[in-house]
Amino acid sequence: MNPSREDKYIDRFVQYTKDLLRDPLVDSMKQYRHHGETNTHYHSVFVAYRVCRMCTDLHVPDARAIVRTSLLHDFYLYEWYTEKHEQNHIWYHPKESVKNIEAHFGALSDAQRNMIIAHMFPLAVEVPKTPGAWMLTLADKQCACEDYLGASQRFRPVYEEIDRRATL
Repeated sequence: MNPSREDKYIDRFVQYTKDLLRDPLVDSMKQYRHHGETNTHYHSVFVAYRVCRMCTDLHVPDARAIVRTSLLHDFYLYEWYTEKHEQNHIWYHPKESVKNIEAHFGALSDAQRNMIIAHMFPLAVEVPKTPGAWMLTLADKQCACEDYLGASQRFRPVYEEIDRRATL
């Protein structure tokens, strides 16, 4: 992806998420391996950026909240390849993400909570209930596939430009 062709989306994404991208706990997501060779931070930015593009192109009213929630959908803050829990990671990590978000950033709305809890649908029991939840669920599946196939690396120049602008 060419950052100059993505300029309007990058600007909007950074406008919505700059404070989150500067947050030390969000930044710590870089240390957790996620899908294949990607890390949780890269994957989350990739997913949220794709959601931002959808929101922009579809003129979605609550775009800022949807994009911010999408960025935090995998805010579980543990190494899931090695750290095991009573439940499988597929079902455990959305609940852990909600718990961490609310502890660090404050209460989520019901719509935001559904976005995160349902983002593993159809593997998750909870069904996405809003357009934002469906966008996150679909973007997450697409980005996860690209992560595992190594195709998400084409997003790297945009990711680096987002990082650069977020630190200005």
